[in-house]
Amino acid sequence: MKNILFLFLSLASATGLPLDAQAEEKTSKSAQYFAKKGMAHAELFPGLINLCDIESEIRDLSKRKRNSTSAKKKKSGKSRSSGIPATKVFDNLYYVGTGGVSSWVIETSDGLILIDALNTERQAKEYIEKGMLALGLNPADTKYLIIGHEHGDHYGGQAHFVGNYKTRVVMSDVAWSRMENNKLTVFSPRWGPMPKRDITVKDGETISLGDTQVQVYETPGHTPGTISLIFPVLDNGKKHMVSLWGGTGLNYGPDLARIQSYTDAASRFGNITKAQGVDVFLSNHPTRDGSREKLKLMDERSKDQPHPFVQGKDVVAKAYDMLASCTQAQVLKIQQQEK
Repeated sequence: MKNILFLFLSLASATGLPLDAQAEEKTSKSAQYFAKKGMAHAELFPGLINLCDIESEIRDLSKRKRNSTSAKKKKSGKSRSSGIPATKVFDNLYYVGTGGVSSWVIETSDGLILIDALNTERQAKEYIEKGMLALGLNPADTKYLIIGHEHGDHYGGQAHFVGNYKTRVVMSDVAWSRMENNKLTVFSPRWGPMPKRDITVKDGETISLGDTQVQVYETPGHTPGTISLIFPVLDNGKKHMVSLWGGTGLNYGPDLARIQSYTDAASRFGNITKAQGVDVFLSNHPTRDGSREKLKLMDERSKDQPHPFVQGKDVVAKAYDMLASCTQAQVLKIQQQEK
């Protein structure tokens, strides 16, 4: 990662353009320009670097052999499904994910809101449920499960909570419809079952529980049904605002319209986070948002030290600028190749 970061940083330069660059600027600038613009923030968000790589072809996971992932894991004996203990991150926010996929729990005055359910029912029990218990939370209090997008590493463990605790599942209509109509292009045999349609959330709606409101926005791109969230957290009683970007990678090949939707969604959601004073950036993979490193710092932190996850409003804005700029670079690259 350090070598990649050095390579990209050597090319990067700050541009000073606002997040919502005008359409004429987008068409008049090159793919290299936007890649460099995004890479100006690479040191802050190294987990987003590969979005800016316009030298490599965009991978298409739909063309991957269905047994390749599991075979690779058996051969190597390695897995990212371990390595991070359940951790209290804010007064009301807890990490109960693995080393490769995030799962967050929001504690409210009337129960728990779970964000993403990992790959399988076994993982949901081993990491989420046991993590909750270790942190003093009761899994039976889990009222809602919000699933960020329609990939099995985020919905695969849902049946454990639905079956045991009658947890309500929340997804976008696009995500539900794609699952119901067999439109999913990414599949792994190790993922748990898809959820059955339950709560459908629309852009700008809120999931409310007790004293907490979670705002939901449609942010298509990683998948067509991706949603992203904004919600409040407390650090020793001090309020901060979190944005959780619901899906990050480009894994469906050079799909121009879909990547353009990603750019537009990142730009729009970035503006929303600015308006709401968001000062914490999260993703649903701990390698994307730096959670792996930040969680290690939580044990060492005293109450008077800065919070590792509180980056500040200006830094969070740079995350969305990087997402929008780097995907715009990919759009322009594809357009150039099609000429």
